Amino acid sequence: MSDRPHRPESTTRRFAAFGNRNFRRYFIGQTVSSIGSWTQSLAVTWLVLEITNRSDRLGVAVALQFLPMLVLGAPAGVLADKIDNRHLLLATSTVSGLIALTFGVVADSGHTTIWWIYALTMMFGLVLAVERPAMQAILFQLVGPELLPSGVAANGTINSVSRLIGPAIAGALIATVGVEMCFYINAASYLVVIGALLTLRASELVDRPMLGRARGRLREGFAYVRAHPDVARPLLVMAVMGTVAYNFQTTFPSMIRFGFHRGAGSVGIVLSVSAIGSILGGIYIAGVTPHPRRTLAIVLFGFAVSFVALSLTPGFWPFMSMSVVLGFASASFQAVDTVVLQQATEPSMQGRVMALHQMAWFGSTPIGALLMGWVIQVSSPRVPFALGGAAALVCAGAVLGRPARRVAAV
Repeated sequence: MSDRPHRPESTTRRFAAFGNRNFRRYFIGQTVSSIGSWTQSLAVTWLVLEITNRSDRLGVAVALQFLPMLVLGAPAGVLADKIDNRHLLLATSTVSGLIALTFGVVADSGHTTIWWIYALTMMFGLVLAVERPAMQAILFQLVGPELLPSGVAANGTINSVSRLIGPAIAGALIATVGVEMCFYINAASYLVVIGALLTLRASELVDRPMLGRARGRLREGFAYVRAHPDVARPLLVMAVMGTVAYNFQTTFPSMIRFGFHRGAGSVGIVLSVSAIGSILGGIYIAGVTPHPRRTLAIVLFGFAVSFVALSLTPGFWPFMSMSVVLGFASASFQAVDTVVLQQATEPSMQGRVMALHQMAWFGSTPIGALLMGWVIQVSSPRVPFALGGAAALVCAGAVLGRPARRVAAV
């Protein structure tokens, strides 16, 4: 008995969020929905390439999905601080389900054009811009401040699990019953989300002050970030990493295609394998209570090492193996950065600050994808991984080097 005192404590802390009934229901609903979204994502990719046979058209579709996050992310954060997050997510899930259903009907008609794809993808992007800040802010209400690290880390594994399952489902559906079924599956997945949200117990949600109708709330959010270095730091780090490092949809396929001269099947294998690392990273980091500077610097350093190692891999199989390590490091960084930010943010500012976080992360995707695509074109598919490692090292140094007196002065 004497050699076991710490394991139950660590295990309890790591999975503590799942002891919360509301969080369990929310987690299940979002996991099912995310699997549906990844199923649809591969279907959109297939449709674009099948219709146009051009990768640049696929880049436009990706940009249209994430550009609204960059443009509308901040106002959406104000909305998340004004409206009950559960009601807001019920609305966005309903609209997303209807758009997915429309996508399926259009694909089923056999008359799909690239303009239909662009229009419907843009609609999804608009809903996503409103939805993401509310999804982040509601975590505080679900689990409260004490269980927030566990909740954020567990929530971060949703995308990893979905990336492991969704594309496999999509591939099977496209090969057997047709691409339109992917959209119908995604539409149905939103029914699970809506059901989960409707069954949350309002009495068990942590209270969070809502904004009134006064003007200047968006400016107030930016002013709050400028006045609080502990809030600004993780936001700036995520903006840099989002632009330079988080371009896996561009860098991974390019490395496998042009670096190792392999096909789409190999791309799918590497993405699925890297998802395993992300799941493990999310589970591990859920048991860590991060220090706002030291822990963030440590995970950034690990991220940098994995990026550099990936850029130096001599062949496909070592690259695939290292992608597991990168997935672990990526999930650890995402969870720590998010927890550090939310713990430093007052409850009344959660919606606006987390909207800026989502802008820094997802809003940088179109910029980074175009930038890294150009870098690959003029140099090598290995260079973006080296740049990602350099960016992570610079951020780690900046986090540790920022004078403590600035934080104390706030």
